[in-house]
Amino acid sequence: MLKNALRVGLLGWCCLMLSSTASLAQVDSSNGIKNFTVGQWTILTDLPIDQELESWPNLLDQAVASWCQKWSIDPKSAKSWNLTIHCIGDRALFQRAGLLEGVPAFEDGFQMADRVFLVDQPSTYYRRHLLLHELTHWIMYQAFGGGGSPWFMEGMAEVEGTHQLNNGVLTLAVIPNDPKEVPHWGRFKRLSDSITKNGVPKFKHIVFYGNDRQDRMDRYCWSWAGCVFLRNHPLYFPYLEKASAKPLDYSMRLSQQLESSLLDRWDWVERDWKLFVDEFDFGFQPKLNLLSMEQATQGLPSQTRIDGTMQVDTVQSWQLAKMLFKQGQRIQIDADGTYVVKVENQDYWESSAEGITYQYHRHLPMGKLIGGFVSTDIEKPLEVIPLGKQCQFTASTDGWLLLRINEPVGQRQDNSGQLSVRIRVGD
Repeated sequence: MLKNALRVGLLGWCCLMLSSTASLAQVDSSNGIKNFTVGQWTILTDLPIDQELESWPNLLDQAVASWCQKWSIDPKSAKSWNLTIHCIGDRALFQRAGLLEGVPAFEDGFQMADRVFLVDQPSTYYRRHLLLHELTHWIMYQAFGGGGSPWFMEGMAEVEGTHQLNNGVLTLAVIPNDPKEVPHWGRFKRLSDSITKNGVPKFKHIVFYGNDRQDRMDRYCWSWAGCVFLRNHPLYFPYLEKASAKPLDYSMRLSQQLESSLLDRWDWVERDWKLFVDEFDFGFQPKLNLLSMEQATQGLPSQTRIDGTMQVDTVQSWQLAKMLFKQGQRIQIDADGTYVVKVENQDYWESSAEGITYQYHRHLPMGKLIGGFVSTDIEKPLEVIPLGKQCQFTASTDGWLLLRINEPVGQRQDNSGQLSVRIRVGD
């Protein structure tokens, strides 16, 4: 499956507008449910047939064209797959009409063979997200025989459902830049709340999520994050591509194959996952912000003393100090330089390593130099250390030190300037 697909990245494909193959045909039913058919799409709804609903066939044509290109699906075959979409305002009307007979209970959306069901949502964007989520399940069912293990099936549907629509042109698989773009979507907030409550889950735990309904939306969000992580990571993507080769089913086979193929480097996966989660937020750009600790740490010296300088790029995410530190070592940081960061109201301010106390991010001044200490013990969480211009701390375990400035990931792309950081280590 997805041989060309997963590598496309989170920016997705921008599809050209496709003309509908049939004119809109509305039929008012005595049971209060209206229907219209355009091409391969039949929509049943008790909601008003407004401009948004009338646009759905064209948007679905664009989505299918994108998937055909990304996932090497024959477009002629895809055009022959008819789908009935139930867009539900009053569930009782659909139950009385017998349209939910044999359909398992569902909260907001469900796909069953060539039918999808979605309950009306509080925003037009989120209802469209739910539609594309269920449509992803359907296209994977049609093209590959299934959606893969539960985390992958739901994660991929969340990836593809997160979209942009500009002047009628649909782009799938985006990472939103601003919450205003995605009203009522709430995925990053849910991840943040989940971390506050339970901490960051191990990646291996995520890939073995089952179908139980408890904490369902938390699991969907972590599955989405997991798919973003693997399908964009330069080292792990080939393992995901191989594990997701068609035919797919709905068993744990994909997860088991992924675990087996990554067995010798699973500790590195967990370390990279922690760093990814620390930065994953609005405006995240995989090419700038994904790191392979295994590759970055190859050949690093392990010394009792060191005195060296590194340049910290104010645009990039975590950057590695080229040394394996030992538990108990005293580490002295001295930082010099100025750089420009963006603060609220889109203003730009000059900052030093101490940051700007005018605005804070994660309870620290915006632009402050911070460290991330990654332990060799994968049971240890990422330790974030406020450094500033001068700081001395003691390594709590054996591990690696990474540096970056304290700023939301989506605001760093237009920064300018560098920090020169001197690192001195002694017993």
